[in-house]
Amino acid sequence: MYMAGFIPPTPPTMSLTDLVALYSQNATAIRVVAIAMLFLLSGLMLLYSALGDQLWEIEGGSARTCSRIQVTLGGISLVPVYGTAACWALAAYRSERAPEITQMLSDLGWYLFVFPVAPALFQMWAIGFAVLSDKSARPKFPRWYGFLCFWVGILLMTGLFVPFFKVGPFAWNGLLAFWVAAITLGIWINITGALVLGVAKQGRA
Repeated sequence: MYMAGFIPPTPPTMSLTDLVALYSQNATAIRVVAIAMLFLLSGLMLLYSALGDQLWEIEGGSARTCSRIQVTLGGISLVPVYGTAACWALAAYRSERAPEITQMLSDLGWYLFVFPVAPALFQMWAIGFAVLSDKSARPKFPRWYGFLCFWVGILLMTGLFVPFFKVGPFAWNGLLAFWVAAITLGIWINITGALVLGVAKQGRA
């Protein structure tokens, strides 16, 4: 995203002239980033699927509600971000169009990226509940990971305030709505990947 000029994020108050210039000057980089996002999101769905298998085993003979919720809402949470990639790529597609259309596509891209967090936060809480409900002698995941998931869900809630702010910590480029949420989610993805891989290796041992 840095190579596309999206880190730091374009502010909601950015002038129309500057925004159109950004999409025109960085058109190729924006398209490349959009394509890369499609592959990264697909890889993230693979992680959610592997995590879902392990939660399924934790829940055992129960209804396995949490594992179903995790996979379903995990997939749903990625759909808006696919939309973000499409919006940004389309905004960079035609430099000759009306500037207001480019602005609308850019705004929609950022909205889809930051605002629709409800599926993800319920996904996190489902994971946390499943992990903490593991009463086996050798739990698959450490209990701290369950608590981490609950906290990640809480921190993601900052994105829900994006429609009310154009500046400040709750704007789509703000400290809470973007930076805290993005860094927290990035840390969670890396930790989850390491734990899922560790559990898979133990299963083969």
